Amino acid sequence: MSDQFVDELFAKLHADRQDALTKAASATHSRERVADAARIWWEEFCGIVEAKVNAWNVKGAADAQVSWTKNPAGSVRLWHRTIESELRLTESRVVMTGRVGETRPRESPFIEFHEARGGVNAILADNTATSPAVAADHLLGPIFTRAFAG
Repeated sequence: MSDQFVDELFAKLHADRQDALTKAASATHSRERVADAARIWWEEFCGIVEAKVNAWNVKGAADAQVSWTKNPAGSVRLWHRTIESELRLTESRVVMTGRVGETRPRESPFIEFHEARGGVNAILADNTATSPAVAADHLLGPIFTRAFAG
């Protein structure tokens, strides 16, 4: 048995469902691609931060030494008695919790990862982070300055 109204409505609903499933699969794929790119970026960023902290500490200013720890859960902690920062990767962004002096720690997004033109961009505050090294410099400049000032 066939009815034109039923057949047309069923075809439309079926096409709409298929379209929704395709869009959902595409969104899932996009989120996975962004998360994968973020993990790769994060690992490079952590390596650069560690190398820069080690280079800073070699300078020998005892009062300005900055400590570095990468926790088993993957977060990174930098601290000096006057400043502290902990960063962690959460899927599509790097979140930073930090304090300066005696202030209370405050959490804020540090890097946001977004899909753009077939790739993934890292957005640092208002600007695109052209590389993990640029983001590391942005993070460490205030920490080293504060540690040096003491």
